[in-house]
Amino acid sequence: MEFLCDTNYILFPTSDNAQNKRLCFYIDNELVYDIVLKLDNDSPDYKFPVDLKRFKGKKIKITSSPIVDICFDKAEEISFEYDGKYRPLVHFTAAKGWINDPNGLVYANGKYLMYFQHNPVATTWENMHWGGAVSDDLIHWEEIGDVLFPDKDGTMFSGSAIIDKKNLTGLQRGNEPAILYFYTSAGNTSETSKGKPFTQCLAYSNDGGKTLIKYDKNPIIKNIIKENRDPKVIYCEPDDSYIMVLFLDGHSFAILKSKNLLDWSQIQEITLPDDGECPDFYPLCADGDSKNINWIFSAASDRYYIGSFDGNKFIIETEQKRLNFGNASYAAQSWSDIPNGRRVRTAFASFVIPNNPFGSCLNIPQNMTIKTINGEPYLSALPVKEFETLYKNRYVKTDVVINSDMPFIKSIQSKACDISVSASAEKSFSLELFGLKISFNADDKILQCLDKSAPVKCENGTVDLRIIFDTLYTEIFADFGTVFMGMTYIADSNLNSLRIESKNATIHNIRVSELNSIH
Repeated sequence: MEFLCDTNYILFPTSDNAQNKRLCFYIDNELVYDIVLKLDNDSPDYKFPVDLKRFKGKKIKITSSPIVDICFDKAEEISFEYDGKYRPLVHFTAAKGWINDPNGLVYANGKYLMYFQHNPVATTWENMHWGGAVSDDLIHWEEIGDVLFPDKDGTMFSGSAIIDKKNLTGLQRGNEPAILYFYTSAGNTSETSKGKPFTQCLAYSNDGGKTLIKYDKNPIIKNIIKENRDPKVIYCEPDDSYIMVLFLDGHSFAILKSKNLLDWSQIQEITLPDDGECPDFYPLCADGDSKNINWIFSAASDRYYIGSFDGNKFIIETEQKRLNFGNASYAAQSWSDIPNGRRVRTAFASFVIPNNPFGSCLNIPQNMTIKTINGEPYLSALPVKEFETLYKNRYVKTDVVINSDMPFIKSIQSKACDISVSASAEKSFSLELFGLKISFNADDKILQCLDKSAPVKCENGTVDLRIIFDTLYTEIFADFGTVFMGMTYIADSNLNSLRIESKNATIHNIRVSELNSIH
């Protein structure tokens, strides 16, 4: 079919049970865009919007493989609605479509900007765009739609953002510094980019992150090896340079350096066993001591090193450590340019719920610190303080005696809650919430949830747990945030209570805060 693009969006009817069709978009007989979606003209479940603003005024020809009739509606604007039985209350989801890796996290002009891998036309992985959202407080987000679109060089894989405060690139227009976005063009992942390699590219914004413009001299880094990807860029104050960490292949990562944010040279290669993809690299004060700066090097599965960095070499000073032990939470990235050296991150949790127009969510933003426990430094992640603005119906109970005949039971009226439990590490106990069971074994100091387990350190003979429970995803924190378990689980709303059981234990503190929705 052929039509004049006189609209901002077209809406395609789809259903989960239809077969995939590849739609190819041509302008003047040149393939400019292609997407894979479950097109269903006869009995659609919902309609997914596709942003065509960049093609407005052009005559577009669309073909389908396999060949079917192509029907769609037009829309000048789209709304972002966050309803549905399974929609998380306190975790960010796209109104429609699949999301995965957080991208381009940056604080600019008093706003937190958050982008993410987005499939705008399905609830599973494919068709990688960058979607975007903005927040004043890291908790309540306003979705702004897709901002980076697949092109002839590839689909839009993961990356990062930084403010060009010195206008080193010369891309600033107006009074405010340009925001720079480093991303991977994933060649050969679409028909449009067939035969192209994976390269690292640059985009920029001069309107506060609403509009991203691709640099006209891309790529800024040609292919190094295979599917090298996920550039993370950070300013390095010790020698006034910019550092990029980049996934290479297997468990290998490159560290690159630049003085102008455009020309990059490799200075080091790092191996992180048992991990790959989506590196992050940043400095933190150890135990709040501003004179004791350590650098964190981490990857997608939350393995990490702690070390030192002078702008030329990262010196690893610990064994490989692990933060997340759950069944979800992947590809964590931290925000750049937050004032006062604060380091906050988020990650994504993968799930697909049939007959729902969204897939996956992002973690509650986590404040990152280094904690020393039993003489060892560990990376710590705890929910940002701003999360507490969602609290309602708070409940506190101290010195609760539990035995086989007398469990602790507290009814929960909200579908989302924040629970803290502190107890002696000498006695085993378990707690159950909406059917999800979390157990602590005092003999071997193991925390268990579903089929996942984590060793806990229990400093000072105490086990402290914090659990943020939502409809589809639960975040468990222990040992001052140095142990984390991100767990996908569908809540059973019939079991709306907190139940703590033990043969014989005293729970020092129980704190329950039901949560308001972020929507």
